[in-house]
Amino acid sequence: MRALWLAVLLLAGCSSEGGGTFERIGTLAADRLFGEDAPVPPEVTRAQLDQIPFATIAVSFQAESGRAFVVPLADNDGYLTYQDQNRRGLVLLGGAVAGTDGLSQDLLGVRHASGDPIAYPTRLADWPGQIDREYQYKIRDLQRFSITVTCVYARDVREEIEIVERRYQVVRMLETCTSPRRQFTNLYWVEPDSGFVWRSRQWLGPQLNPALIEIIRPYDPA
Repeated sequence: MRALWLAVLLLAGCSSEGGGTFERIGTLAADRLFGEDAPVPPEVTRAQLDQIPFATIAVSFQAESGRAFVVPLADNDGYLTYQDQNRRGLVLLGGAVAGTDGLSQDLLGVRHASGDPIAYPTRLADWPGQIDREYQYKIRDLQRFSITVTCVYARDVREEIEIVERRYQVVRMLETCTSPRRQFTNLYWVEPDSGFVWRSRQWLGPQLNPALIEIIRPYDPA
């Protein structure tokens, strides 16, 4: 595992009392991400975000909650861990959520098929018709359980999206996942030629709100 020295940011920009983009570290951003009652983070500009020398994502769990901006704590063979000082966070593999930590129902891991185009970015022309995926959970100190689903893809629309003052030409893809007991839909805004997912709305578990994830600066393992 290669440690990255900064875990979680709330980007408040420069203040009249001094400091800058990195002024507030951790607490408020983490509480807004994984708590319920913290203040809504202020909006930030692309110029402020460009001051961050690390990969950065924006995450929100409800439309009214605002976005928290976080950078990865660690890279473990492509699994990027985003985590606060209280060890609450999420893990991404490619564009796919691969785990959560410190929530009421923790997603311990996801078994992604080798051809999963979300976990392993694939140009749209080469996407499979369907894939299988297994979500593995633990509720606090209770017994572990897993949910296995079959997911099928449908092309929705080609559109232009904006992520903090930058625009991207993407295709919105619908992923409908089903098992004998449940069904849910994920949305992905995908760059057609590379398969890169710039924005996604992903199901995390039966007792959790979906996560809206936007890429501010892509991760470069080099």
